[in-house]
Amino acid sequence: MIKKHHLALLAGLALTAGCASHHRGHQSTWEGGQDGKIVVSETNKALAQRLKIVNPISKDQNGYMLIQFELQNRESRQVDFAWAVDWFDQAGFHIDSNQRHWQPTSIGGFGSTTLTAVAPHPDATSWKLQITSRDEVE
Repeated sequence: MIKKHHLALLAGLALTAGCASHHRGHQSTWEGGQDGKIVVSETNKALAQRLKIVNPISKDQNGYMLIQFELQNRESRQVDFAWAVDWFDQAGFHIDSNQRHWQPTSIGGFGSTTLTAVAPHPDATSWKLQITSRDEVE
């Protein structure tokens, strides 16, 4: 016979199992668009201290928005992280690309790397670059 507290525990476990996520923890974001303004939200303080975004640029390439960023490692030891880009139309609606996935990347001590992404749809007019610790991505 199953007791009431066992049923509550099983129900809680079932609900938790159904809430799987592809990302957990904090991430830092940089948002921009065709106007060239960048909005920064560095909620992952550890990565914000180690990584610096340099020269974010965008242009039109055959009717699609192309963005490029240089990320610099401010420390002498390697930094491991993952990044992804979301795209939005002129009204601010998310453009579902079916291509979004976290891309693991490493930068050696005091090194840098260039990240480039092309919008999945010609209606994309803005973007959001997200960076998180690699171990926070499942």
